[in-house]
Amino acid sequence: MGTVFKDKNGRWRGRVELPRGKDGKRDKKEFYGDTKLSDAKQEKELWSRVNALQYEIDNNLYMNESDATLEEYLKEWYKVYTVDLAETTRELYKLYIDKHVIPSEIGRLKIKKLLPMQLQEFYNAKIESGLSGKTVGKLHSFLNLALKDAMKNRIIKYNPCDGVNKPKSKKFKPTIYNEQDFDKLLSVTKGTFDEVVIMLAGVCGFRRGEIFGIRLQDIDFKEYRISISETMVRMNSDWIIKDPKSETSKRSIRVPGFVIDVISDYLKTIKIVPERICGQYKPSSYSQHFKKMLYNHGLPHIRLHDLRHFNATMMMKYGVRDTIAAGRLGHSQVDMTRKYQHSSSDMDSEASLVIEGIFTDIQEKNKKAGT
Repeated sequence: MGTVFKDKNGRWRGRVELPRGKDGKRDKKEFYGDTKLSDAKQEKELWSRVNALQYEIDNNLYMNESDATLEEYLKEWYKVYTVDLAETTRELYKLYIDKHVIPSEIGRLKIKKLLPMQLQEFYNAKIESGLSGKTVGKLHSFLNLALKDAMKNRIIKYNPCDGVNKPKSKKFKPTIYNEQDFDKLLSVTKGTFDEVVIMLAGVCGFRRGEIFGIRLQDIDFKEYRISISETMVRMNSDWIIKDPKSETSKRSIRVPGFVIDVISDYLKTIKIVPERICGQYKPSSYSQHFKKMLYNHGLPHIRLHDLRHFNATMMMKYGVRDTIAAGRLGHSQVDMTRKYQHSSSDMDSEASLVIEGIFTDIQEKNKKAGT
């Protein structure tokens, strides 16, 4: 309980015992009376402040604001809150702390005094330094998550991220090959390792990391099935093998027989079959090779990942149901699959012909009805 008393020096003081801190010790909060007031008014005013604070403590409303800097808090938060996260996520959060927060002025600010404007200036500076809006947006999401936990622990009264305009990323519009472009790509790579990768990306719709994680044992040459059970992802400066990003990403799909034939023919050309059929490259180095290969053959530039968009678009064009397409692509939500499906000029022309036919039939029926 709080108390109000007159000390040995004749000053009125109010005292409240605070909740235990992280170290298990209790601290005290003290107030001093205004000496310009009478004793009675000082005592009354102090009791009002003491009772208000005691009410907050008794009703779990008291904010034990920390004097820690943002850097100190994030280091402690990382130890406590990322234990059960995927290793890649933990590494990404550590990167945000070490590479972005610690070297900047914002890392040295006390967390309880951090203002939305200071965060906004931090984000603006990052974008001006050349960081993409998408990356800065992810950095903001990370800080928002960590500072929400600070609020839950009553370390801060409000989350400064709530007053910040989240950096916007420019909407990326992928380049989607038409069927003629894809056929030419296959023809210039026929009989090569590139043909295998292109088949897995464009015909099967696998992600880049999934392609380079496929093992020989993941391919059923008799049933024409390929399973995705591992994926290759970047961890700092290295590439590691891990489980797929989600349960729906872990899948087994039936693929066209010619895909299996291409893989079989390729494997016959190499003396030692690696554990992972595309193991001669790391994903990043293959992307560079893919870019150079397109240039050398005079083909339109696309990312390897854009072949996955091509696959999704072909499934849409030729009537594969969204739920089936989502399962093949490893998407948990059909809405994500639709983002991969893009309208092409020939599909637009087909739609125009269908609409023309519909309205022609309507006009003919109206003519007959009027005669």
